[in-house]
Amino acid sequence: MGNKLLKVNIQKKLKEFDLDVGFELKKKHLGILGPSGCGKSMTLKSIAGIETPDEGIVSLTINEKTVYFDSDKKINLKPQKRNVGYLFQNYALFPNMTVEENIAIGASKNKDGKKVSEMIKRFHLEGLEKRYPRQLSGGQQQRVALARIMAYGPDVILLDEPFSAMDTFLKEQLRIELSNSLKDFDGFTIMVTHDREYL
Repeated sequence: MGNKLLKVNIQKKLKEFDLDVGFELKKKHLGILGPSGCGKSMTLKSIAGIETPDEGIVSLTINEKTVYFDSDKKINLKPQKRNVGYLFQNYALFPNMTVEENIAIGASKNKDGKKVSEMIKRFHLEGLEKRYPRQLSGGQQQRVALARIMAYGPDVILLDEPFSAMDTFLKEQLRIELSNSLKDFDGFTIMVTHDREYL
């Protein structure tokens, strides 16, 4: 991976407790395990820029350092300025857009029509291009959401309880699919879950 480092050291006062998280990620994948309501999603949202910590630092080094958030230096990049892909629990696909339109949203940064067909092939979505999210299975929706993220070309992918709403058989199937989909991803992946089995 070369000289890569994701550094997170943040504090945020929440209603139920004070969140205080610190880690440095040098390898590709990190799993964060904990019960519901312990601040896992808040940690991801702070990295993505969806939530703002009270203090701390979030920075990404890929040969050179990009500071996403630094409370001392008053730096807080907007989510669009952070090269981070966020896979929400419900996948957050646009219901009124087809599979290829959803993926094209991610590819818009690259202005590259080939990117959409490349992602459709890579995530085994051939034949589903004109379908809407409601016409897809949970696994297909997850693949579309991942394809949209990967089309964007992120440095960091955040996975927020990606299997939480599924039965055991489907969970295992999707875990294998997700693992295969991210095999060639050269950035950082952080997954949060309350289920030890899926780390």
